[in-house]
Parts: sequence; C-alpha cells; structure tokens
Amino acid sequence: MIEIKVALVGQPNVGKSYLINSISGATLHVGNFSGVTVEKKEVEFQRNDYKLKFIDLPGTYSLHPYTPEEKVTKDFLLNEDYDLILNVVDSNQLQKNLVFSFQIADLNKPMVIAFNMYDEFSRNGGEIDTDKFYKLTNILAQNVSAKEKFGLEELFKKVIQTYEEKNTPRIYYSETVEEEITNVKRKIKKCKFDKRFVAIRLLEDDEDIYKLIHKKPWYIDLISQLRASKERIKIEFDEEDIKEIFFEERLALSKGIISQIAKRARKEKLSEKIDKILIHPILGLPIFLFVMWILFQSTFSLGAIPMDYISSVFNSFGDLIGKIFPNGIVKDSIVNGIIPAVGAVVMFLPNILILYLGINLMEQTGYMARAAYVMDGILKRFGLQGRAFIPLVSGFGCSVPAYMAARTLKNPKDRLITMLVIGFMSCGARLPIYVLLVSAFFPKHIQGNVMFAIYIGGALIGLIVAKILREVLFKGEPEPFVMELPKYRFPKLKAILFDLWIKTKMYLKKAGTFIAFASLAVWFLSSFPRAGIIKEYSLKIENAKGIEKIKLEKRIKKEILENSYLAKIGKLIEPITKPLDLGWREDVSLLAGLAAKETVVSTMAVLYGEGGKHTSKNLIEKIRKNMLFTTAVAMIIIVMFYSPCVAAMSTFYAEVPQWKWRLFYTIYPNVFAYIAAFLGVSLIKFFQ
Repeated sequence: MIEIKVALVGQPNVGKSYLINSISGATLHVGNFSGVTVEKKEVEFQRNDYKLKFIDLPGTYSLHPYTPEEKVTKDFLLNEDYDLILNVVDSNQLQKNLVFSFQIADLNKPMVIAFNMYDEFSRNGGEIDTDKFYKLTNILAQNVSAKEKFGLEELFKKVIQTYEEKNTPRIYYSETVEEEITNVKRKIKKCKFDKRFVAIRLLEDDEDIYKLIHKKPWYIDLISQLRASKERIKIEFDEEDIKEIFFEERLALSKGIISQIAKRARKEKLSEKIDKILIHPILGLPIFLFVMWILFQSTFSLGAIPMDYISSVFNSFGDLIGKIFPNGIVKDSIVNGIIPAVGAVVMFLPNILILYLGINLMEQTGYMARAAYVMDGILKRFGLQGRAFIPLVSGFGCSVPAYMAARTLKNPKDRLITMLVIGFMSCGARLPIYVLLVSAFFPKHIQGNVMFAIYIGGALIGLIVAKILREVLFKGEPEPFVMELPKYRFPKLKAILFDLWIKTKMYLKKAGTFIAFASLAVWFLSSFPRAGIIKEYSLKIENAKGIEKIKLEKRIKKEILENSYLAKIGKLIEPITKPLDLGWREDVSLLAGLAAKETVVSTMAVLYGEGGKHTSKNLIEKIRKNMLFTTAVAMIIIVMFYSPCVAAMSTFYAEVPQWKWRLFYTIYPNVFAYIAAFLGVSLIKFFQ
C-alpha cells in the first residue's frame, strides 16, 4: 500500500480541523510538534490502494511568521518530508485566502485546493469553476463542505491524482517581478529548495532562506544581483517595503483569477454597502474622528447636566451629618474632608459612564473592528499594527484591561511598544480632572473641543513616541494586520445596561472605600499640626463678632493648611515643579493621583475647600480664583502623560517580566510629562 503524506494548510478559521473530523473511518493521533507546545493532529485513512496521512498544520496567514504557530507551519513546509499540500480555503473569503495560497504555491510542491464552506457560498447564489481554476493555475481544486460532508470523496481523488501526476502550481507575477526573479534565479546554484522559490524568498527578505545560502560559495555573486533586483522592483513600484510589493502582486493575481472563476448572483449586502463608507480609504478616517468628536462632546455637555444635582445631594448629606455630630475633629473630618472629596469624584460619574457607553456601542455594533482596519495604515507608519488599536482604544476606558488586551499581539516587540504607549491614552479616571480644569479655564462653547483635543492630542503624541521606540529600541517591521470584520449587530440593551451598572458599582465602590480613606488621609495631613495656631487665634475669635469673626476663621484655616504636614511635603517638591507654575497644592494632588487618578480631584476639593457649599460650580470657581491658567495647562499635560495608577502599573509588571522594561516604564512617562508641561507653559508665556 502506498502512503501519501499530505500537509494540511490554511488560514485560521477556514475549517481545516472540521475537515479532518468529517473524514469517516479515520484514525486520529494528537500530540505536539517537536520542541514546542503547539498541538499536532494527524489523520490516517485508506482509499483504494493508498493510505492518506494528513498532518493538520497550525493556521497561518503568511510564510513570514510572527507567532510560534506560524513558525511551526513554515518550518514544516520548508524542512519536513511530505508528498503534497492540501490548502483549505474559505469560499466566502476567496480574495484574502488565495493571497496566502499563491504564497504557498511558490514552494513549487504538488498542491490541491479545497474550497471549503461551499454550502454557504452557493446558498447565496455563488459558483466556483474549479476546472477553469486548474487551467489558470495548474492546481486541482474541489468545492467541498466539511460541515455538510459533500465533495470530500472527489477531493481525495484529486489528492491521489495530483500525487500520481506530480502536478506543480503555475503562478506568474507581473513582467518586472518575473524578470527579476529570473535574474536572481540564474545566480542560484545547487540548493535543497526549488530555485524559483529561493529567488522569491530572497527578494522578500526571508531570514531563514538567507541563513541557508549565505555560506554557499556562490553567495557573493548572488548578493550583488539580489540588491540590484530589489532596487529595480522598488523603483518600478515606488514602494520601499518589498514584502508589501509581493503582497500586492498576489492580491492582484487573486482578484484577477476570482473574476474569472467565481460568480456571485446575490445582491450586495447592506453591511457591504455600509463598509464601503466606513472603511473607505479616504472617508474612513474623518468618519472615525467625527465619531470620537461626538463622543467627547457628549461626554462633556450631557455629563455636565447632573453634576449640580449630585453635588446638592452630597451637600444635603453634609448638612445632615453636621447637625447630628457635635463640633470636633470627627465632624470636621467627615464634613470638610470625606464628603466634599467623595462628592467631587462622584459628580463626574455621568461623564465617565457616557465615555464607557460610547466605547461599548462601538464594540457591540462591530464598528470598533472597522476603526481598527481604518487605523491600520496610520498605525503602521508609527511602528504599530492595526491590532494594537483595540488595546489603545481600551485605554480610554481603563489601562488595566488595555494592558491585558495587548496579549492579542503575538509579536513581543509589537506588544511591548503598544503597552509602553497605552498610558498616553487618557483613561476614564483622568476625565474628572480634565472636566474640572477645562470648566474652570475655558469658555463654555469650546470646552467640548478642548476635551477632544486633549484626548486626540495625547493619542497622537503616543503614536509619535511609539515611532521613536520602534526606530531606537525595537527595530523591525510591525506584524502584518489581519482581522476578520464581524457582522454588524444591533447593540443589546440588557448587555449595555449591565455593563454600565458594573462600571457604576465599581466606581462608587472605589469612591466609597479607597478614595474616602485617601481623602481622610489628605484631610488629616492638611489639618495638622494645628494646636499652636488654634491657641494663638482662640482669644481673638472669642472677642470678634460678625464679619471680623468670619475673616478670622478663614485666616486660621489658611494658616493651618499652609503649615500642615501636607504643605511641608508639597513644599519639598515645589522647587522642582516651580518652572511649571505648580504650587504645593497641585504637587500633592498629582502625587496622590499615582494611587488613583480620581484622588487628584478629591485632594483638590479638600485643599481648595476653605468652607462653604461644595457644589461643582463652587469648586470650579475656587480653582479659577486660586490657580493660574498656566498652572492648569501644566496639570492637564502632566495628567495626560505621567504614570498611571498603581493598579495599572501592577498589571504592566505582571504582563512584562523583564526588569529593564519595568524600570523604563516607571521612569520615562514622568520625565516625558515634565518636559511636555515645561514646553507647554513656556509656549503660553511666550505668546502672552
């Protein structure tokens, strides 16, 4: 009995494993590929006088591997013994799948293609002419459905026929590319691979093939021709990335062949019509920016409506506590410390929920994946890949899940660069700080635009930093971006409400526990020592009446604050931040923000309290009176760029075990924030 060893190859989610499971009477062996933990499936079964042995290789998008699974597939195809390749293709994704098929075809190995999921394709009125495909490519193909189990026996017959006839693919590129392939091929002497394949892979900068031939005696003669051929191709196509040139060549070939072999009788779907607009090469980016602008405008304008209602609730609660508790430290700490601080944080909850709602809607409707597709070309210019968009946008909500979302980036360099710039995407916890300062120092009609500029500006600077990191510390090309665009779906109201409820519960829990305790600590540090000052003013206050007494009470509070433990800590830092126009109050507020960004607002509420009702307007007015415009700008810039909260930093440390990157991540955002704030303040002063 003759054994035919078949390498089963295809992109992820094309149904290779389903195909194996559909083969009746087969013996399945499961293990691991040598030296790695990647699962290896082998299936054996008999047909006539042949024993067919299928090795299911991990799904891969390209023979330029970026993941361990893709490397396993490439290593097997290059170095293992097999008789032919069975390439499984999704009939509904012909164009994308055939690009990879033609890359495999360059191996010049006997090959068969299975157009899988043909049942779905034909239900929509589609047809694939496999006979014509064979005439165009010299590759036998069969329409099959692993799910419905049709076409499988015909497929196995074509596998046996290809084995017997030793048919190899016949794929040709454009005239210029073919000419340079031939020129390089002439310089290649004895080699274990097909010379045409080696020439193509050398032109595509395949490191594995370079390693194979660089010790050959004819390598020196080859390399000069290779450089000249690459240069000519780059000039001809006006493109520096030669891998991109070959991708476009295969894409053009794929489109041309599909136009001749495939028919789609169905009308264009509504989703495809929408995609033509949303992922349009010119309109796609402006539409995305407009969506984000609407989101931030809504975050600011709609979120401002309930702020005073929330403030009034906390004021009423403060008045109630003030009547219940007797005068003393406990009453003072609750009424002037915890309640105004927690209230100042909670009143920004609507703003945060609107931001989360917008991000949630983008994800549920399927627009987030389209935005990633649109952003891929832009991100690539900054040394990132399209898939990085998901963790980066997640960073607008919270940095913790954003760092975890970066796991989807398989390439270690891409993942680390993305994680190092996630902090430049302003998380929801920074939103209250922006709202407070923007409300205090910018006219109402441009506040939403300023907020949009803060978020987009931070993201843009993050991309510039990513480009610098790529050029200086992480040289190399980003991983190619491949993503299945999900179907458009109406968002589920129940899921949205549940998600917002969870976010609200977590935020209120944080405000009622961590921030309450932090506010109590801030109040204590800002209210003590006080004995000497109270003793000095006690007699004056007793003898004073009316307005004079109120003035003395305000003066005593101010002196206690100016001589408090917190003031002493702030004044130690003040010489460093003086060039940024920051005072000790701003310094300790920013310092508290390292624990949780919301505590910046709660700390400012305590330090700028000085009695009176703690409404949002009241707090904004006090900050406007006591803070310079340049100080507010410096604070906004620092909050945009300095280290995230402790929880986010801990997540980064858990995801990145190398101490050098942990140290770099701890230091560089703060240095960057200081320099950026200094430049911002200097620029304002220059134009004033």
